Amino acid sequence: MKFKIFILMALAAAVSACKSADRSTLTVRLMTYNVGVFDKYEESGVGLTASFINELSPDVLILNEVDSCATRTGSVDQLSALSEATGAYEGCFAPALKPFQGGAYGIAQMWKSDMRQPLDIIKVILPKGDGSEPRAMVAVEYEDIVVAGTHLDHKSKGAQLKQAQMITDTLVSMYGGKGKPVFLCGDFNALPDSNTLQWLREYWDVLSPELTTYPDAGKLSQISPLPQTARETPGKCIDYIMVLKGSCTYETASAEVCVRLESGSAFAASDHLPVYVDVRIR
Repeated sequence: MKFKIFILMALAAAVSACKSADRSTLTVRLMTYNVGVFDKYEESGVGLTASFINELSPDVLILNEVDSCATRTGSVDQLSALSEATGAYEGCFAPALKPFQGGAYGIAQMWKSDMRQPLDIIKVILPKGDGSEPRAMVAVEYEDIVVAGTHLDHKSKGAQLKQAQMITDTLVSMYGGKGKPVFLCGDFNALPDSNTLQWLREYWDVLSPELTTYPDAGKLSQISPLPQTARETPGKCIDYIMVLKGSCTYETASAEVCVRLESGSAFAASDHLPVYVDVRIR
């Protein structure tokens, strides 16, 4: 009960701060993508993923399942390799497992280096509980927005919910009263009608399409030609982009789960599909 009262008070402060802020309309493109350590279907999917990122050109993006100098992926700093391949993005890595195979494993956030720079970066290890492994959250405050990314537990629904609660508590307490839009992106491993998503919807608005983001590889292998859209793709929706309720006035200008891009088929790079949202902030 104390948790809910605290959240509601902080959300009220966010609404008040946002109304008093004098800001012109701003459109931001956010992207989330579980890259599967870049080796789901290719020896290295870094180049193809970099092409997707440059084609979609998000202002800020969240990456799930990233290795940092782990032996299983050639002891490569994957975030640095991806940043170099894009030629336009910088980023920060948040380990969930460290040490892990001589390095670390976790999530990352990237931003267009010529457009914005972080004012503050926080990295939080989330409670494992009875879940499969430790998980992480990374939040970056920019001049105009706050973007957080996470990857919730895929086995324990109880651990998953506690992780979602800790994320919400942390973000509201740190950024809820700053008058900035607060976004949360990532692989939640939770279906739209799950208890975790139902709880999150009390505090967050889902901006991304609730279409297949994690295709069913077994069913896809029986389909020819491959589906053209996420709506036609068998599978489930577990990757989302959200905005904290009351953190500002906004509208969704466009949103898509990407299946085919000019750079190539998203099915070739990972077992998830990239998701982006254009948000118009007032």
